[in-house]
Amino acid sequence: MADASGAPRRRDAAATRQALLEAARRRFTRLGYDGTTLREVAADAGVNLALIKRYFDSKEGLFKAAIASTPRALGGPAGVPGDRARLADALSRQLSADAWPEFGEHPVLMLLRVSGDEQVDALRRAALQDFTRQILDGSGTGPEKDPERLLRAELLVALGVGVAVIRSAVGLQPLRDATPDALRGPLRDVIDALLGPESEPVEG
Repeated sequence: MADASGAPRRRDAAATRQALLEAARRRFTRLGYDGTTLREVAADAGVNLALIKRYFDSKEGLFKAAIASTPRALGGPAGVPGDRARLADALSRQLSADAWPEFGEHPVLMLLRVSGDEQVDALRRAALQDFTRQILDGSGTGPEKDPERLLRAELLVALGVGVAVIRSAVGLQPLRDATPDALRGPLRDVIDALLGPESEPVEG
């Protein structure tokens, strides 16, 4: 492809990869793994189909990249915030009404679409496990391998997934239209109740 001067247009590899990733998230969120085709993803991103193979190798690779970034969206590039107040704030923003207008539904729903493919299902479990580990890292509630602590973190992950389902798939009010300000206080109460007392910092 050439620009107005006739010179070949340089492709921004990072921007192309990001465009494919965003298009894939939208498709996987709305249609699931089986209902999404690579041709449609490429068309949505406005790029050649061959570029998916270049950047992601396969449909499975594209799906893996799409879901790998979904849990981390909670806290941005740095992951889940490291204290209770910021965690409640991040959750309230990401679970509120209209938090993900570009997807139409909360992108975490792509983790729930049934695929019938064990490899794909394993990728989804790994993404939720990664989210749980991030909660553990930021919760400060005790030994890392404490089974009860892990269970509590998984319950918090389940809460987030459940809110996304109720909001996007069911539309139950007032949760569907709840704002970050309305969610922040109740979510902080739930976080404290589920994760238990915060551990005291260890003195050096």
